[in-house]
Amino acid sequence: MPPTSILTGATADQLVQAVAANHRELFRQEARSLGGSVSESAGLCWTSGTPRSTSMIAFPELSQETAGHQLDEIMDYYVRHPPGGAGCWSLDPPQPPDLGIRLLARGFQPGWRPHWMALDLSRMRAGQQSPAGLRIVRDNEIQLLSVRDLPYAQVVMPIPSQTEFPGQWVRFVASIKKRVVGQSVVFLTTGARGVAGIYHVGVIPQERNKGIGKAVTLMACQYAIDQGYRYAVLNSTDAGRKPYGQLGFEAIGDGWTWWLVTERLLAQPPDSSTVRLAEAVGRADEAGLAVSRRENPSRNLNGLLTNGMTLMQLAVHCRQTRSAEWLIEGGAEYTVLDAWDLGWKDRAAQLLRSDRQRIHQLYGKEEKSLLHVAAERNDEALAELALAAGPDLYWRDNTWKATPLEWANYFGYANIARMIRERR
Repeated sequence: MPPTSILTGATADQLVQAVAANHRELFRQEARSLGGSVSESAGLCWTSGTPRSTSMIAFPELSQETAGHQLDEIMDYYVRHPPGGAGCWSLDPPQPPDLGIRLLARGFQPGWRPHWMALDLSRMRAGQQSPAGLRIVRDNEIQLLSVRDLPYAQVVMPIPSQTEFPGQWVRFVASIKKRVVGQSVVFLTTGARGVAGIYHVGVIPQERNKGIGKAVTLMACQYAIDQGYRYAVLNSTDAGRKPYGQLGFEAIGDGWTWWLVTERLLAQPPDSSTVRLAEAVGRADEAGLAVSRRENPSRNLNGLLTNGMTLMQLAVHCRQTRSAEWLIEGGAEYTVLDAWDLGWKDRAAQLLRSDRQRIHQLYGKEEKSLLHVAAERNDEALAELALAAGPDLYWRDNTWKATPLEWANYFGYANIARMIRERR
């Protein structure tokens, strides 16, 4: 029987709002099913999380006047009641526009950008190829933690009594010869923004690129059709855009995420003075920077913030060249890549000329070289700068254990690969 009220005849903007509403309700129910709670006030919905679950700030719509106070209250709660981790999801643009700066100042790290896609289910493109012997069943009971390398294997389905209506959550499990190879979850919401949200689509690595991901997605969409729904929505990675598009999904917008590591928060809770300074750096607020200098003229500007970034890295992330200049005047250090990303190409080259050892500096959590970064970004000018400094072309990053040439080949950047081969 069709739901009493769902979204129909939607514009792209209405579908984006439906994405947020579907995610928000999913976060509410996930939190309650895992022993957490939900707090709501004007423009703010967030789940408390538990030591074994993640707290979520779900698509906030805060005002400039109250955002700081509201976020401070959440951070104080996290310190007193540490969750397993915390995240914040937002539509684009965030509300307020400087939401990201406020979160970074309080200890969150930059996250990925979700890519929202939607499918008018009357236009679903079924009949996709899938492996012989693939079997997909509806199963909310089976535990998948023992399935090695299955994405989202840790997801626990809420019990029916904790959902709004029967069949609101449904998981589809794919197997070949009784071996689990993939899964998907559909989450239904009702009302003026009622849609079918597709989540947790995952396939074990050795079975990818065979159509299994499409098959479990189509099964979830077919379930939504059977329940009378008009639209399915999801957020996609870059790799997922093409296969989802082949099923009929269309791009409707992008979003933002930020993530908090609880261990960092507990080790170094942000103090109000540091938050004010970090916000001033992120906004290039000259008055705020001046106040900070008067308050603490001997402050070490090279220390790490709660999120593991330096103030210079924050300035670079926010592309605030004035803040970067202010920090340098106060004794802050900066790297070749910092200078490059701020548009200071001549300074980047000068840094390498003055100290050739800088070519061996490592960047990011992968601990990659400057040439690895150039290969990852397909930045030929940066690659040329790095190559001119005489890097070790055979050095492997400390995460993926691959050379810059292997990175360039992996991403398919032929010109970067050619430049490295010629230098070899």
